[in-house]
Amino acid sequence: HAVACFLTRGDLWISWESGMKVFEELLLDADWSVNAGSWMWLSCSAFFQQFFHCYCPVGFGRRTDPSGDYIRHYIPILKDYPNRYIYEPWNAPLSVQKA
Repeated sequence: HAVACFLTRGDLWISWESGMKVFEELLLDADWSVNAGSWMWLSCSAFFQQFFHCYCPVGFGRRTDPSGDYIRHYIPILKDYPNRYIYEPWNAPLSVQKA
């Protein structure tokens, strides 16, 4: 949800079809109809989702993975960041960013 929202209407304003193609290529269990339907739904292109309901990547991450284990695993440069800044590394003091 967070990826689709960020890509299509949260910040980047890229067509849902671009996200669908990437997911179709990379998902191990990809199903075209489910993938396309989900992307249309989450991008508000299918008229059954409220456009103003956007997922904030920072808030969503904090709620679902408060310690940032996922980020620490896939973005090794952030593995030693304090929990406070793991979802907003740009807000960390320069001393933390340079460490």
